[in-house]
Amino acid sequence: MLIVCPNCATSYQVEPSSLGATGRSVRCVRCKKVWFAANTEAMAAISLSHQKDLAALAHGDEPPLPEAAPVAEAEPPPELDRDDRGPGALPQPREYDVPVPAVEDAPTLVPSEPEPPPAAAEPPVDIETVAARRLRRPPPKSKSRWPMPGWATAITLLIAINWGLIAFRTEIVRLMPQTASAYAAIGLEVNLRGLVFTELVTRKDTQDGTPMLVVEGVIKSASKQPINVPRLRFAVRNAKGHEIYNWTAQPARSTLAPGATIPFRSRLASPPPDAHAVQVRFFNRHDMLAGAQ
Repeated sequence: MLIVCPNCATSYQVEPSSLGATGRSVRCVRCKKVWFAANTEAMAAISLSHQKDLAALAHGDEPPLPEAAPVAEAEPPPELDRDDRGPGALPQPREYDVPVPAVEDAPTLVPSEPEPPPAAAEPPVDIETVAARRLRRPPPKSKSRWPMPGWATAITLLIAINWGLIAFRTEIVRLMPQTASAYAAIGLEVNLRGLVFTELVTRKDTQDGTPMLVVEGVIKSASKQPINVPRLRFAVRNAKGHEIYNWTAQPARSTLAPGATIPFRSRLASPPPDAHAVQVRFFNRHDMLAGAQ
């Protein structure tokens, strides 16, 4: 078994039995250092035996008992196992040469910078030379006051614009009526009046032997405020879509509350024989100008 002096690192080859079951104090021959040398081999064997006993108990088996040895006359323990008689003697250490590493001077952490050479004296420069240099120098690039937006900002701005065009389409068409056709092309018709026709029905009837064309339906308010209801205009069209006759009618009420409805019913006696469809809408300014002409 090899033990090493903790003071001078001298190694000794000793028998484990000379250290006893657990170890004992020893003295170095070279530096006279006294330390406790543990018997690691005996301790490892004890630990291994203890682990085997624990494993046997875990499986429900009784660990085997050691065989009884014949009783002999008691002998005094060897002096090597007793620590009260002083440290045990060690064999002569082995002779070996410890190489001494050569230590070089370590470099500095921050290399020193070489001193710059002294600057040569510049010749005097006249004003005309300085002015000529400034004229040859390109003009500095002007920096933009506002930075260019990134892709995320541009996409967010585009989404906000599209949302505004859809949410406020009524106000936009009211300011720019020419945009109504663009909204209608994408399926977003704009109702500036805030009134909607629902439940339109056109049928033919006879009263006192006279043929009658009956048009009826419901006017509903789509505005969030009370709104005026203008006159109704009815136009009869032929199979080619040409208007062949029209008339107007006044609704039952001139004002409609938010979400309220007004039913209407109008009759035309002796309608044209080629009547094919009836168009219902509100009377507007263009109809007034056409009637005046």
